[in-house]
Amino acid sequence: MYKHILLAVDGSENSLRAAQDAVKIASEESFIELFSVIPTEGITSQAVHAGTLDNLEAEYAQKLTQEQEYIQANHPNFKLTIVHGPAGRMISNYANDKKVDLVVIGCRGLNPMQEMVFGSVSTYVTKNANCSTLLVK
Repeated sequence: MYKHILLAVDGSENSLRAAQDAVKIASEESFIELFSVIPTEGITSQAVHAGTLDNLEAEYAQKLTQEQEYIQANHPNFKLTIVHGPAGRMISNYANDKKVDLVVIGCRGLNPMQEMVFGSVSTYVTKNANCSTLLVK
């Protein structure tokens, strides 16, 4: 049984599918933590547009509404955590620090060339998290 499931979310369709799979896997005793990272790349222009860091986080949280509403409607024990930094590193470090049992993350579906050039958050997490990782397409 997975006691602590870390669900990496970003507001995408794959992220919503990951939320649906997390609920399927979770038991009633499981704690699902929705975890989202505001990437530090480009944060200056985002922050200028938002006005303050609090406004930036509020705008970012709005993007996660569908995942949050889905989890809220289908699982009683959850919370949302938003952090700043490089997504892959933040997710895997948090998973390791909190000793989560499972990371559930949606894949972007990059082809091999795109993944080589841009990198993949899900690949990074799979390689660096000390727990099982479920990649959702």
